[in-house]
Amino acid sequence: MQIGRMGRRIGHMGHMGHMGHMGHMGPIGPMRWLGGLVAVVVMATGTSCGGGKGAVPQDVVDAAGDSGPDSVPCVRFKVVGAPCHDACECLGSLCLLNEMGPDRFCSKSCGAAQPGQFCAPEQEGDPFTSLCVEFPSDFRVPPSRFCAPLCKDLLDCMELGIDWEDCRQPVWKGNPLYPAQPDQICISTSAQGHDPIDPDTCEGWEVLFNEFEDERFACIKYCEYLDFCQKAPTGNQPPDCCAFDCASSMISDGKVDKDAFQKVRCYSDNYQAFSGTALVCTKPEEACGQ
Repeated sequence: MQIGRMGRRIGHMGHMGHMGHMGHMGPIGPMRWLGGLVAVVVMATGTSCGGGKGAVPQDVVDAAGDSGPDSVPCVRFKVVGAPCHDACECLGSLCLLNEMGPDRFCSKSCGAAQPGQFCAPEQEGDPFTSLCVEFPSDFRVPPSRFCAPLCKDLLDCMELGIDWEDCRQPVWKGNPLYPAQPDQICISTSAQGHDPIDPDTCEGWEVLFNEFEDERFACIKYCEYLDFCQKAPTGNQPPDCCAFDCASSMISDGKVDKDAFQKVRCYSDNYQAFSGTALVCTKPEEACGQ
């Protein structure tokens, strides 16, 4: 079975991508990837030049890293809405991960633009490519005002390189932000209103599966087995992320993939039953099949 960091489902296409790969996880066979709850793996953060992470002050462009003896020069080339790892990649100097998008994406300060107005283009005379949006006070982590990518259809969003879910008028929890504004932005509405989970540590993932105690426990023990028996080279992936990916792969829209759960529980049960013996790493594979 393979468990990897899961990408977001593209709303209208049902396509599921990977954000990473943990390698071969034992002879369970490919587990069917499911969407749903994994869509909430979002946390509103900003990255400053040089790779550091932290909340970005409201409407402030972080130019850190552009000077100083230890800085690395920024090479800004990505437009608003494109994927990013660091603000130094973005023309607008903001790299955000929040409740609007499925992954980190480039943005920029609204500047003089008010919410619902076009953000100024990078070069004077260029067409407008982004809209200033401001989300309500329950938007989890600042900035709540920033520029979002404009679009005419979902294909425009997909061409940016991120699995955006939709191209539509700006909304927050189903309510239009600017009802009189016809322009559309790339957005992932399934991410809105959920408690953020750090995608780098996955700490607190259990709260997303409060009603699935057996499945949570099975995934935790299964990941302990993978790590202890060195069945999957996980690199620097935290244990919480392994367990979160496991649970996300078998639970979707409140329903459990029973076949997938039985496979994970088989490994979990046998790992616990033979813990402390010479069979701890071999018995699960023998008992649970190929």
